[in-house]
Amino acid sequence: MVNLGMYESWFDGEPGVPGDTLPEVLENLRSYGYQGIQIQMNGRFGRMPWEEIGRMCNDAGMRLCIAGGGGNLLSADQELRRQGVEDFKETLRLAGRVGAVGKSTAPIRRYEMEPPASKSVYQMHEEILIEELRELAPVAEEAGVMMMLEPLNRYESQFIQRLEQAHKVCVAVGSPNVGFMADFFHMNIEEVDLGQAIEATGDYLGYVHLADSNRYEPGAGHLDFRPGLAALKRIGYDGFMTLECRVTGPDKAKSLTDAAALIRRLWDEV
Repeated sequence: MVNLGMYESWFDGEPGVPGDTLPEVLENLRSYGYQGIQIQMNGRFGRMPWEEIGRMCNDAGMRLCIAGGGGNLLSADQELRRQGVEDFKETLRLAGRVGAVGKSTAPIRRYEMEPPASKSVYQMHEEILIEELRELAPVAEEAGVMMMLEPLNRYESQFIQRLEQAHKVCVAVGSPNVGFMADFFHMNIEEVDLGQAIEATGDYLGYVHLADSNRYEPGAGHLDFRPGLAALKRIGYDGFMTLECRVTGPDKAKSLTDAAALIRRLWDEV
């Protein structure tokens, strides 16, 4: 079973899915072969109340993949870090109420704190993050949702860039509701072998993002999805694979339909 989701807008607000209203977008996505949606906070529907979004998704038989905003977990300002943890607690509870898979986070992109002489800057941020996630884990467990770390490539983040780094944090936290995301676009830059990286860390894999080499939909670039999909299949992954990408061409409906068909065909083949 392949559960596919789609990011409804790109980060600059460009719509990725045809439709003027959220119910239209949800119905269109369903007809293209998708079962879930991820809402862009700065997109067309990001200012709608999350409870309303959740209700519309439920009425349409579509899963809301990620819900709510977040806080700054690794700010140099200790008070901002504390507020960030509290913000994430509320987001996790919200995700549970609206039936979302959970909440993802890239904890920081550029280091803000200077480490003591006895630690590296990476180690210091890692230790703080583990402590914070241990506090967030019981909230995620009670809400029945996932708190997911997202590794980003080196051009977007100085911190967690590879699956093994996210996995190490999750192991230290030790909660089934604190995991990480495998994003094929970032992995294509950072991992030596996509399949091997997934298999080595699969016990804490909670979510997947898909995009081709050019950050468009699968099939629009030159990324070979087979090794990663085969590894997901071997570890028994049954969660969502959400397209986080721009969509090529004037006929977005066709592009999204073709991308869903491609992923399903490759899944069946591997």
